[in-house]
Amino acid sequence: MHLQAFNKHLLILPQEQENNKEDPLFVMPTEYQPPKSPYMICDVIGMAEDCSIDLNLGDTIVVERTTVQEIQVETEAFFMVKENYVYGRVEA
Repeated sequence: MHLQAFNKHLLILPQEQENNKEDPLFVMPTEYQPPKSPYMICDVIGMAEDCSIDLNLGDTIVVERTTVQEIQVETEAFFMVKENYVYGRVEA
């Protein structure tokens, strides 16, 4: 399935964050989740034709976690963000 972005949106793929599994100094409840970073690292996999941001498909970007929209279509999840919510591009 394919989703085409429109209206200055980017189709993104969030990168999985590594969880450091250190032995805690004290016992935590099993349902406890450590706080997540307010930012996400994502790969650009699609762009609306009217985007004016200087990005290419495959670029790695930083966005704020709360600005990412998850869209469920049947059994597949797509992630989109407006181009003006991109903080920057990650370059190696």
